[in-house]
Amino acid sequence: MDGNFIERLQRINLTEEEEEEVCQVRATQRKEILEECSLSLIGHFLTTRQYNQRAAKAMLRTILKMGSNLRIIDVVDGLFQFKFSLESQLKWVMNNGPWSFDNYPLVLRRWERGMTATSVKFHSLPIWTQVWGLPFDLITEETGRDIGEWIRKVIEVDTNAFTSEQAHLIRVRVELPLEKPI
Repeated sequence: MDGNFIERLQRINLTEEEEEEVCQVRATQRKEILEECSLSLIGHFLTTRQYNQRAAKAMLRTILKMGSNLRIIDVVDGLFQFKFSLESQLKWVMNNGPWSFDNYPLVLRRWERGMTATSVKFHSLPIWTQVWGLPFDLITEETGRDIGEWIRKVIEVDTNAFTSEQAHLIRVRVELPLEKPI
């Protein structure tokens, strides 16, 4: 583009009359839309590479097995909105990740009122870690919490491992901040 054109665009100002104009937006369905959005997650695959978004959505639909109870909407530039029918479905997806496609992790966050496509920020990725080789007397929930806190913030310790017949490891779900290296 012509440099002069860009400079002219940057100098454009609103008139006093234009500044005083107010756009009235009707909110007749706002309550229903807010309710629908409250059952949604915003997601993004952690990659700068091109990937097949249609295949990623199809794979997620297959894995999550929610049929028509899940709508996946392309928002903009690899940002998706996952709309659920039930709160329990949303929580199941949040609690059973991390999810990925083609080795690209999917980061998710809950929709918040006022959120826009340009204001969405992803801060962390919850992942399961495994702790192997501990002495038998240290395969406990407390040890899992201590080790998990040393790694990062603990979300949960899998206590099923302690009651199974194969209690030889501890699984801890931790929240990894995206801006810090592991």
